[in-house]
Amino acid sequence: MSKIAVRAYTQKCNARRNDTDRKDPPLRHDRVLVFDTETTTDQYQNMKIGYFEIFQDGYIQHKGLIYDSSMLDNRENKVILTYSKKQDLLLYSLEEFVDEVFYPEIFGLGTLCVGFNLAFDISRIAKHSGDSRKGKKGGFTLTLSDNPFNPAIRIRKMGESYSYEFSTTNQNKGKDYFSGYFLDAQTLAEVLLQKKRISLKRACELLDTKHKKIDDIEHGTVTKEYIDYLIMDVKATYDVYSELLDELDLYQIDIPVTKIFSAASLGKYALKQLGIQPFHKQNPLFLPDVLGNVMTAYFGGRCECMHRLQPVKVTVLDFTSMYPTVTMVLNLWKFIIAEKLRMESVTSEIKDLLSKVSLEYLQNKDNWKDFVVMVKIIPDKDIFPVRMDYKGNKSSLNVGVNYLSSKSPMWYSLPDVISSVLLTGKVPEIVEAIRFVPSGVQESLNQSSILGIDLDPRKDNLIQVFVEERQKIKTRMKNIKRDSPEYRHLSSQAQAIKILVNAMSYGIFIELNPDEKKSDIEVYGLDSFDTSENRFEKPGKYYHPLLGVMITSGSRLFLSMAEAKVKQLGAAHAYMDTDSVFVPPEQAQEVVDYFQPLNPYNLNISLLKPEKEDMWFYGICSKRYALYYKEGNNFSFYEHERSYKLHGLGHLTNPFPNGNKDWHADVWVDILSLHYGIIKPIDIEEKYSNLYAVSKLTVSTSNVLKRFKKMNEGKPWSKQIKPFNFCLVGFQTIKDDGQVIKPLAPYSKDYQKIVYDIFLDYNTGRIMQGSHYFKSLNMTILQYADHSEYKYKGKIGQLKRRHIHVDSVILIGKEANNIDDQPLEIYPAQIFLNKKEIMDKIMELTPEMGRTVGIAYRGTLNRIQERIRQTGDINLNAKFMRGLADKLM
Repeated sequence: MSKIAVRAYTQKCNARRNDTDRKDPPLRHDRVLVFDTETTTDQYQNMKIGYFEIFQDGYIQHKGLIYDSSMLDNRENKVILTYSKKQDLLLYSLEEFVDEVFYPEIFGLGTLCVGFNLAFDISRIAKHSGDSRKGKKGGFTLTLSDNPFNPAIRIRKMGESYSYEFSTTNQNKGKDYFSGYFLDAQTLAEVLLQKKRISLKRACELLDTKHKKIDDIEHGTVTKEYIDYLIMDVKATYDVYSELLDELDLYQIDIPVTKIFSAASLGKYALKQLGIQPFHKQNPLFLPDVLGNVMTAYFGGRCECMHRLQPVKVTVLDFTSMYPTVTMVLNLWKFIIAEKLRMESVTSEIKDLLSKVSLEYLQNKDNWKDFVVMVKIIPDKDIFPVRMDYKGNKSSLNVGVNYLSSKSPMWYSLPDVISSVLLTGKVPEIVEAIRFVPSGVQESLNQSSILGIDLDPRKDNLIQVFVEERQKIKTRMKNIKRDSPEYRHLSSQAQAIKILVNAMSYGIFIELNPDEKKSDIEVYGLDSFDTSENRFEKPGKYYHPLLGVMITSGSRLFLSMAEAKVKQLGAAHAYMDTDSVFVPPEQAQEVVDYFQPLNPYNLNISLLKPEKEDMWFYGICSKRYALYYKEGNNFSFYEHERSYKLHGLGHLTNPFPNGNKDWHADVWVDILSLHYGIIKPIDIEEKYSNLYAVSKLTVSTSNVLKRFKKMNEGKPWSKQIKPFNFCLVGFQTIKDDGQVIKPLAPYSKDYQKIVYDIFLDYNTGRIMQGSHYFKSLNMTILQYADHSEYKYKGKIGQLKRRHIHVDSVILIGKEANNIDDQPLEIYPAQIFLNKKEIMDKIMELTPEMGRTVGIAYRGTLNRIQERIRQTGDINLNAKFMRGLADKLM
């Protein structure tokens, strides 16, 4: 029997939703200050020198060098003094820059502050850090100036980006409060260029900027060349900022440049510009228990390795714009612009519909318009998405698609129910079916021009318009030279359309932002209850769980159809991930042809297309595989992009700093060579045994910085580990006193050296030392290569689905992303605690039953039960009681 988890919907008790929008900052800024710093290369990373330029309407108004003489030796001080005189540059001490330039500009004049990795540079010019409070918990409050009129700056991590604002002071509060304008050009580049962790050098290359980053400079020592390098970085940063504004102008969306935190930001402002109102505003009285039922059916994308540790030839088939296409096929645009949403009971109709399900039935796109339905079922060896702790070690919850049986009813979307019928050949036991019907059209809708396209949301399906326009642009690009200005312009436009259409097709509809603190909330899922033990998850502006559930489940139905079609052809798929399926090459074209009748567009767009053809596939588990060519004992990968995944190792630093930059490819060659018998495990051990698994991270939250408290205690600022410093993380191989050790060390240029120095245990803050606490790279790679696909049965070759028998269901909140790639601060989904139900279960325990859940003594059980009888309460913050609650749920 198994415990499974489903998502839930929360509301604050007796609280009204506040939809008051703050006044937006300017869309663009006439005056801009760009600055950069260079630091010591030790663990403290103190600023040595800096440079800034101030622009007004694109023209330089002021520029200057910054230095901290206490961080420079006599020779370096002479170098910067001489340089400033020869170049006729004003020279500011760090304090002078902060008080005479930074604050008069950024706080006094409202100048936009721009940097590349801005949080790091602002923290370099700070002199003190404290923890942010209230709504900014987890962030930093950085003091830059001793002048009480100059407010501190609060910086807080938001997903992959940061928010910046001035703190409140006696002079900066109320209606006069000014938060400041800050822009990290790196974040903007990541959004508009769709490149994660992009470097300044790469951004310059992609944008073909006038100024480029200087290569091959020796860091740490101030020389004339080093100052040239610093100045060029500032000029390149301004060029990147300017070019990105041109990219942003292509969108024609009225979005402040300082409000772009992700692609979703663009999607939300596009909907706002078109006058599209959020679901909750149009349906303020929509039943929360229904939203809870809908949320229990949310599972995200489908990812699975079904052919393991055995090479097999495949062709990778990718769906064209999967989420936008599903939005089109399910006709969900009507839901986005609907005035209201109503429900109707369709139980008999759905039973009849499910009796007709076949591969041929699903080829008729007219049938899909009736699929926006939630179905209450009692699963009995039906195939459904299941979220559970497959590993059984309480490390994480994963989603698999397995046989499911439960005595209690559960809610699933109709596309998932259809998938089950298609794959099992039987209709589940239907308890109830509810269709959601869009009613009317919002009166607030506006006509507007976005991405050069005139749009009327009353008449136009924006998803269709954008996808078709992008296909037209890509067709035009085929007849134009790649190095021509027209090609670059069209490429930018096509990229912009792709970013925007994807942003409007999924993520914004399922956005939830958990509070930092617990509060009194109402929890809705398969049942409902009140609790004070959990955090409220505030819905994003365009939160619409029905759309989030239907888009993802519709995508899973596409994948199930591909699975069923391959099976019909007498074969099996090897791998699936969200919008792609790996199939035997000989079946690929028939699968492609099968899907084409579902094309919802007015153009002849291939709905499913081969991306990587006739390649060897070697799979370990989800997100861990390689696609490769093999000639004799030599392996090669796809030329145009990485055709291998190292999920779980992607965060590790390169152990060969002077070797191959793409060491991941080397690891995969070794894994493949091991499989084919070209090398033996001893060869892996010899190659990697003296190297260790080490990650480079940023001290991005106050929780991480607190781990350095003992190291920082009693030391001046210059000798402290500071916010946004880099740090290094190791991976434990042993336990100490029964507790797992997680090494955390200050930054060093030599990543591998930290295993011999003192480090902190991340979990306890203790200062420790010893290389035996670190995981060797050879052990890491060998364990990686043998990682199980826990979600399915089997070890080698074609895997089979497990049969999950449900004995309990827990309600959970927002899930963490990329858990395997996060060596620190993994925040698992919160489990919503129904205290009354837990107390009722405790009161039902007998001494024998108590021993099975960890209550060893009868007297202990009696004391707990007596406390419940007397007070009607238990303390779920206590470690023992929390563990007991977990076992009882």
